[in-house]
This record gives sequence, C-alpha cells and structure tokens, in this order.
Amino acid sequence: MLDVGGHSLRLSVSGSGPPNFLCLHGLVDRLEIWDRIAGPLSERGRFARVDQRGHGESQAPAGPCRREDLAADVCAVMRALDAPNHVLVGHSMGGIVAMSAALAEPARVAGLVLVGTASQCNAKIAAWYERIAVAGEEGGLEGLARAIYGERSRKHIEGDARGIAAVTRSLRSLHDDPLTPKLAEIACPVLLVVGDGDPMGSKASSILAEHFPDAELVVVPDCGHWVQVEQPEALLEAIDGFLPRLSAAASHTERRPS
Repeated sequence: MLDVGGHSLRLSVSGSGPPNFLCLHGLVDRLEIWDRIAGPLSERGRFARVDQRGHGESQAPAGPCRREDLAADVCAVMRALDAPNHVLVGHSMGGIVAMSAALAEPARVAGLVLVGTASQCNAKIAAWYERIAVAGEEGGLEGLARAIYGERSRKHIEGDARGIAAVTRSLRSLHDDPLTPKLAEIACPVLLVVGDGDPMGSKASSILAEHFPDAELVVVPDCGHWVQVEQPEALLEAIDGFLPRLSAAASHTERRPS
C-alpha cells in the first residue's frame, strides 16, 4: 500500500527496468486484470500495476473526484517509483488517466500504450456514466454491477462503491471537457491498441491516432474490449514493436542540445 497524499493505493511491482511499465486498469477492474501479461512484461522491464482509487483494495478520499485527481494519483506513484521514463499502459478508463498524467507531468512519461480507450464521449455515454455513479451511491457494489453488467449478471465488483461512483462521474467530463484538443501537447510516442469487436468501437482509437503527434494504431482481430485478457499475445507483440520507437525517442532526446 502506497500513501499518495491522504489515501493509499495498492501497488504491485516486479522485474527491473528500463523500460518501466506502469499499468492502469479500467473502470471497476483491479490490477489482476493484467495477470496474463505480467510475467512477460516483467521479463522485458520493471512491471508495476496499481488499483486505482476506490477500486480493489485502494482507498478513495471522500467527496467528488476529477480526472486531474486520478492523474495526480498516478504521478505520485511514478514519483515513488523514482523513474523519469515510465511507459503508461492504460486500458479504457486507465487510458484516460494515462493521457491526463502525461499532460500533467510529461517529463516522467516516456511513452503511452492506450488499450481500448477514448478522449471524448457523447451525451449518451455521459448519461450512462451518471447512471452508474448514481447506482453506486444508492445500491453499493451490487448496484454498480447491475448498472454496468445487467440485472442478471453474476459479476462481482471489489472496492469502495462511493469512491468508484465518484471516479465514474469524473469520466462524464469527457463530454464537456474532452481530452481530444489537448492531445497535440503529448509529444511522447503513443501506441494505440483496440479490438475490432470492442463495443466502445475502434473509432475512438482512430480519433486518438488523428490527434496525437506520434501515434501508431493496431487493431486486433477477433477481439473485444479487454485485449490484455482476450488476446494477450497480440498486445505483447504490439508492445514489442513499440519498444524500439521508445529507444529511438530517448536517444534523440539525449542528443538534443540543452
């Protein structure tokens, strides 16, 4: 458990870097969602993963939450891990947080691997986020599960229901305050990975590819939203192809006159 300023986050670290991977899960997931790539990435570098605030065993401060607060959590983790060259690997909500952290502290982020994520949302999705938040506030973890997975689902969510509700409501801000126009400020290399059957749609990743200065898009066939679970080998192959770009970018930065 790592204290990040008033609340603690559950953190797991293995391997040694560089590269220094920090993996950020999606809404209502936990750090175990990365289990299928944990061993291979630990062999490639230092592999860290965290339960985001309110999720799993991590705490959540009382009150509302902003995207900037989630990014501040990640920046605190990066500082604690004491490396200036993290590769943030973010799935879905984790990708939104990764982009926000790269905007907040670009010197600590060497690259982004964004899996099935988005930089904006329409009014319908914003309303869906609000329904989930209300369900968590009124019905606890069971309410969250019903709102996300359906009344008959037996899926179980672990964490602080009110904390997760506050985090969910922060995602609604992507409608009124999208990340899309800010992406040009992120100069590090970016890898976008999305399943061709992702219910969020591959268009969201295409929008990202159009607005990042240095991005590559990989569409994984026969795959849904959780690429790291459904097609871990494809994700690892994409990351392996991405690592030389990170090395080249780092070398260019080192050669650049101060």
